[in-house]
Amino acid sequence: MLQPPSILGFIAALLVLPGALLQAQTLPKTPGTGLQGQYYNGRNFQELAHTRTDPTIDFDWTYSSPAPGLPRERYRSPAPGVSGEDFSIRWTGHIYVPVTGLYTFRILSDDGMRVWVGGKRVLSSWRDQRVTAVTAQVQLMGGRYYPLRVEYYQVLWDSRALLSWQLPNSTEDPQPIPPQYLYAKLPASAKPVPREVVRPQPPVAAPAKATAPVVRTVRPPARRAAVVKPPREAVVATVAPKPVVPVAVPADTSTAGALPDLSTLTKGTAVTLPNLYFTQGKATLLPTSRPMLNQLVRTLQAQPTLRLEIAGHTDNVGDAELNRQLSEQRARTVRRYLVQQGIDSTRLIPKGYGGTRPVADNRDPKQRPRNRRVEVVVE
Repeated sequence: MLQPPSILGFIAALLVLPGALLQAQTLPKTPGTGLQGQYYNGRNFQELAHTRTDPTIDFDWTYSSPAPGLPRERYRSPAPGVSGEDFSIRWTGHIYVPVTGLYTFRILSDDGMRVWVGGKRVLSSWRDQRVTAVTAQVQLMGGRYYPLRVEYYQVLWDSRALLSWQLPNSTEDPQPIPPQYLYAKLPASAKPVPREVVRPQPPVAAPAKATAPVVRTVRPPARRAAVVKPPREAVVATVAPKPVVPVAVPADTSTAGALPDLSTLTKGTAVTLPNLYFTQGKATLLPTSRPMLNQLVRTLQAQPTLRLEIAGHTDNVGDAELNRQLSEQRARTVRRYLVQQGIDSTRLIPKGYGGTRPVADNRDPKQRPRNRRVEVVVE
């Protein structure tokens, strides 16, 4: 005589069924191949240079020493036709969500990075910075295709761009999103969440001209909770950086007035750019530098065959290698400004000499500032 199934066996069957259905939703019916990546010259998406499909977002374009005599940009370019510095990238497409639950997304970036999922910005670390990790949790519905947009920009030196996720109830660390969950173009059978409307970014307004550098005190922002440090990465805690009070550092306090007529100068002649100001200890131009740089732009436009070396210099206070790096960063900042105004980058060669070429006595505190300067040298 057949025995009726036990109550416990019936309950066990009910428990197994949802698990089997959940497992069936783990992979999409049609695997994806990655996101569409648009690569631009300029940190604000100014000049589209290359488009391709990237399987996932996990890139490290950190500088590696080039062969003697070869430009560094060749070894750090993220894509054909894109400069190794001062570039930006926009990845767009859809992400497939395998199960319903709370997802943890993490970005790791040097410099800025931000992420939209389903039309909502969920992550943003949009500033010049060392390698920094930021995480956020988002509730998503399984079996859906969500619009995904990721933006990134890089300024100088090291480059890092990583987007990773952690599935609901997972105990593993966040991992790069596999390409089978990413779609540059959705399959016909997909039912996407409505796509966001991407509005163009407004142009950055030029700061007002100032007759003197502005010095002000900035109130420190409220302390924010540090993000859990990810393994195997040199990560800076994601707290707001300490504010930097802009302090005007004149390139040459003994020089004032307009830029000399470069057309009359012979090859090898160096001219210090007057009225050029940076944030103390950094390569950030202050607004009062713009009139002089704009004058240099007009000179280069009027003389299309003129080629210049942009030479950065510092005093000899502090570590010599750090001074050399700072002087090169300042020279590249000047070059970048000129290129953004339409000057061909091949006409401008940035170099940093640190404190190796003083024009004044570094032992005299009154004369020392003259060594902190940026020169243009006729090529």
